Amino acid sequence: MSRAGQTKTFTVFSRQACALCDHLILALEILRPRYDFAYRKIDVDDDPELQARYGLRVPVLVDAETEICSGHCDPAEIETYIADQCR
Repeated sequence: MSRAGQTKTFTVFSRQACALCDHLILALEILRPRYDFAYRKIDVDDDPELQARYGLRVPVLVDAETEICSGHCDPAEIETYIADQCR
């Protein structure tokens, strides 16, 4: 459980046919059995505002208003962040 007693939910901004996006999702799936969290995936190409905001920076992993990583995301850094948030 997260600090507030509820499952923490992260957001992944991604797009179709994005190898870096696939790698980030795989890293999150590997971490899910160890930590109590969920994530939702949003395709930036479905929304012109998101496409303009994130453009070529995808994938972008976000916790509420905090951007955790973008582009090439280091799985070890992601795990460190998630472990801290999901205690």
